[in-house]
Amino acid sequence: MTATAPPETPTPPAPGRFARLLPPPGPGRMLVVCSAVASVGNGLYLSGSAIYFIREVGLSSGQVGLGLSLVGLISLPINVPLGYLADRFGPREVTILTTLTKVVALIAAMFVANFPMYLLVVGVLGVADSGGQVARGALISGLMGREGRVALSAYLRSVFNAGFTLGVLGAGIVIAFDTRPAYLSLMLGNAAAMVLAAILYLRLPRVPGTRGEKKREGGGWLALRDWPYLAVAQVAGIARLGPTLAAVGLPVWLVTRTDAPRALAAWLYAINTLMVVLLQVRAARGADTVPGAARLQRWTFLGLAGACVVTGLASGAPPLLATTIMVFGMVVFTLGEIWGEGARWGLRYELAPDHAQGQYGGMFSTGDALAAIAGPTLVTVLPERFGLGGWIALAVIFLVGLAASGPVIRWAERTRPRFVTA
Repeated sequence: MTATAPPETPTPPAPGRFARLLPPPGPGRMLVVCSAVASVGNGLYLSGSAIYFIREVGLSSGQVGLGLSLVGLISLPINVPLGYLADRFGPREVTILTTLTKVVALIAAMFVANFPMYLLVVGVLGVADSGGQVARGALISGLMGREGRVALSAYLRSVFNAGFTLGVLGAGIVIAFDTRPAYLSLMLGNAAAMVLAAILYLRLPRVPGTRGEKKREGGGWLALRDWPYLAVAQVAGIARLGPTLAAVGLPVWLVTRTDAPRALAAWLYAINTLMVVLLQVRAARGADTVPGAARLQRWTFLGLAGACVVTGLASGAPPLLATTIMVFGMVVFTLGEIWGEGARWGLRYELAPDHAQGQYGGMFSTGDALAAIAGPTLVTVLPERFGLGGWIALAVIFLVGLAASGPVIRWAERTRPRFVTA
């Protein structure tokens, strides 16, 4: 009797090129899809909303700018209590709540008729968006664990930038029509994207909150007492000046103080976007431990300081040399940006206790205050008034961050047993 060979197990088909760019199937991939949907909506709204409020509502550009600045001031302190709610009731639920709050605010934006109404609407939008990012960070940590949360954060940022760019391109077409219905479609488009994102979040597993658990010793508002962690957040936040320099400082410097072609300003932003989309995941590798994140943060500050000095040399250079300097400066600024984001994720997650990722994420976001509030002024006024000296002053700010980085991280590491087990 002849033995029959067992049937061969079919080899699964190799993943397609697009699939290889995504995390493995599961919650991580669903989070990436959520981010892609939301990013397109955000790109639509953010690219055209200021023009809508100026041309259709009748606000001045100063009023629009003031409203956005006030949103930044309001959002940062509110992030900690919103993060605490995410810890208590579950980060998925708070993420959905903030997403739906944005839907309501976007619809309300269509009926804004004066400056007070504008302040109310953009205030609600800003708080919901900022608080949603904090809750989403806790959700990522709860779903992916220590092994996958930094890598997934990098995937999300890469995908967000790609989707945001698509939204910007769509907004450009809408703005070309320059009609009220066209502008209102931006609001509705973002609102529809948020509804879809909220539905997709419901498909994710629930991360249990701490409500109903026995109260931990020293629990409650633990992050507010963690001064070492707060210090780490403030130092890491200095690196957030880098994206502001890339988005605002470099184009203004190119147009006003160099002989490089003015059209290069737009191409520099394209270089930044492409580098973030293509390199963010790779740049964040190794940042899922405190030593790895600390090392990446050192490279961040060195890169940003060097980019400042190099960019300052473009003034007075011949056009070809000025163009080369500006392109090189943007490449280095972008490397500093993607390194800095990787370092932030590692420090933000690894130094926070697992049961309080929400409120700690809210506390870490307070480090953005310098870049959010003073950043646009610093990166334009210093180079404009002092030329190369202004760029050197900006480099010194990053070198201060470099000097403070190691000591504050070591301080936080020494105090972790007290806070992580509380």
